[in-house]
Amino acid sequence: MTINYYEILGIELNATEEQIKKAYRLNAIKYHPDKNFSDPYYLKKFLEIKDAYDNLIDPEKRDQFDTIYRQQFGNNGSNDNTQYTEQKKQENKKNERSENQQKSEKERRDEEKFRYDPYKQFYSSYDRELQETPQFNPIYNFGGDKLSDQLEFFRLPQRVGKLICGFSDLIKGTQPLSTIQKTKRILVGIAYGLLIGTAIFFIGRLSDPIWIGIWFAAPSILMIWIKDKGNKFKHSNLFVGVNGFAEFGCEDSRENIDVSYEVNFNDVTDVYVYQIDHLRNYVYQHTDYLYVWLDRRSGKVIYTGDGQYNKKTDVKLQPSLLNFYRTSEKYWTVYLLDRLEQMLQMQGYITFSLYSHEKNKYQEYIKLGIGKITFIKGKSEQFTYNFNEIKRMYTKGNELRIQHKNFERTLFFFKSGNEDVIPLLNLCNRQFFFKAMEILLGYSIG
Repeated sequence: MTINYYEILGIELNATEEQIKKAYRLNAIKYHPDKNFSDPYYLKKFLEIKDAYDNLIDPEKRDQFDTIYRQQFGNNGSNDNTQYTEQKKQENKKNERSENQQKSEKERRDEEKFRYDPYKQFYSSYDRELQETPQFNPIYNFGGDKLSDQLEFFRLPQRVGKLICGFSDLIKGTQPLSTIQKTKRILVGIAYGLLIGTAIFFIGRLSDPIWIGIWFAAPSILMIWIKDKGNKFKHSNLFVGVNGFAEFGCEDSRENIDVSYEVNFNDVTDVYVYQIDHLRNYVYQHTDYLYVWLDRRSGKVIYTGDGQYNKKTDVKLQPSLLNFYRTSEKYWTVYLLDRLEQMLQMQGYITFSLYSHEKNKYQEYIKLGIGKITFIKGKSEQFTYNFNEIKRMYTKGNELRIQHKNFERTLFFFKSGNEDVIPLLNLCNRQFFFKAMEILLGYSIG
């Protein structure tokens, strides 16, 4: 039997192009695999929706489908479409009941599996609702590889949901040095320093008492510093969960926690990420990065992390903290995608803000809804681009530019009409913005 693309999108045979696009976006929001990436049911449904949209939005493909459809269900298609729809309603009810039973059974199995397998990397809707963290060590790192059994986690988070991955630089059985052991190491360092100073004294034939003192003291101080640095018992644990992330650090003992952060995604509204490459004589040197977790409601910075790395290095060999920040941002984006439909139902759009780290200042800049994007230009001034009014959307440097169909270039640099710019370097929740643009407006931004 011919697949009924109209029924898949939930539209009539005489639906307009705008109705097809709207139906596609509504269904894409509901079934998008990024929201439900562990469930093949949603992936299958999304592919069916995408296939239906591709065949109905293209006039030539739609004509071909309509011809086949009418041949199978009648000459005019409209009356038979009604009859077909009634027949399919009964089939759909059966299929829907079957699918719901399968989904309910799957969710039940997921919940059962969760209780017995807390280490699975993916999660179900049950996992999303779980805010408390089961007290099991993670077994995957941020790259998805299994962690060594020799690693020890000295503290587990309490409120980030089920753990997905983690990191520890503490080896099981490692103990801090005792006072006697530390003293021995320092005395050995002094002895090495005196030997180096004696060698310099005889080789250099020093006679000035000041220089003699300097050359004996400097190596000793350096060796004491090296030995003392090796005395440090300082370790860190990093975790990413379904509903948040955590960082812990200890010094001198496992019980002495000197770094303690637990961030639940429910307490966050925005994530700001900034990266800049450093060049010397046009040759790449390194990249500085900054991650800021924000609560726009209170205006507070919840968590920050910064550093530098070499982007030419394999990702898995880059700093663990950087991969921790990246993974946290990834699962924050999944959290927002899970709430996409809910946010649209509550207010009809999603707000995206610009952020200045230097000034710690927000500016609400964009409202993104189904088939439209609105730029907030002031308290009362706004301009909306409907999806069928967008003439062109393109990137230029670190900017995303959108042109209205009324936009025209005249002589030289003169322009008329509407064109708006999104400064991507200052845009919060950038990964989520790109996904939302693809789902709600149909524009994929690389």
